[in-house]
Amino acid sequence: MFSKRFWNNLMKAGLMVGLSLSASVLPASELETEELFPRIVAVSFESARLKKRKRAVVVLPEEWQSIKPAERRTLVILHGRGRHERSLIDDKLIRQQLLDSGLFIILPDGDDGWYLNSPLRKQDVYETYLEEVLAIVSEQYELPTSQKQWAIAGWSMGGFGCVRFAERHPDRFAAVSSIIGLLDFPRSGLPEGQSYKVPVDRFGSDEAVWKQFNPINDAEKLKGTSVLIITADKAFDRTMNAHFRDELIALEIPHQYVELKGGHTFPVVRAAIPLVLAHTKRVLLRKTRK
Repeated sequence: MFSKRFWNNLMKAGLMVGLSLSASVLPASELETEELFPRIVAVSFESARLKKRKRAVVVLPEEWQSIKPAERRTLVILHGRGRHERSLIDDKLIRQQLLDSGLFIILPDGDDGWYLNSPLRKQDVYETYLEEVLAIVSEQYELPTSQKQWAIAGWSMGGFGCVRFAERHPDRFAAVSSIIGLLDFPRSGLPEGQSYKVPVDRFGSDEAVWKQFNPINDAEKLKGTSVLIITADKAFDRTMNAHFRDELIALEIPHQYVELKGGHTFPVVRAAIPLVLAHTKRVLLRKTRK
């Protein structure tokens, strides 16, 4: 089930959400939907947390309305820095793979907010906003509340975001998949060519504070979650992902670690999406059969 912390955060945000999702998150009149492609819809709403209009893309399975709400398997995919909620569906190959997956897929617009509540920019509450998005889309499409039906993934900044969000909501997702994610970040001291400049405008400059945001420091919270880590042999994130893999091994957390050919680039994301979809479907199908 969704964690108490998850729902408590929503209640603090002034959102009326019940475990049955029977109460409206937003009045229907405040939601706008737009068909971008067949079975791909943009849902727009006024974010109560960010105080601005936001949008998420939802990819729907074929004949989705005939799928019982309790059987609606859902994957959340978080985009990278400089990208947006349409980045995957604007790629024809990826768009078809998502449509063929049989999953409900949520693609939130996360700006360049790193999916965290910034310690400096108090208006940038992107972790709380992500909770808000998932609740709104869940209400709109009658998605189940069971952990067995949910997975989360992301690439680059979104890889960082999906792992950290899964750690902070440990009973929320059955599977998590990171593609070229920054999984030992923010930090200093990485080898030349294997680091990334910390956006101090969002994380601050205090390295002691950075530790609370670095996913590697909370990796133990992924116990019980099926983990897939994908990096690339020429990507600057390779060392970060190797560190995270080593931490999972030390914690005896089962996982898959894949190294593709390429750099920290969108072609690597394109190559990784089928692996993420296969991992997600395998885990959710296994979980729901138990």
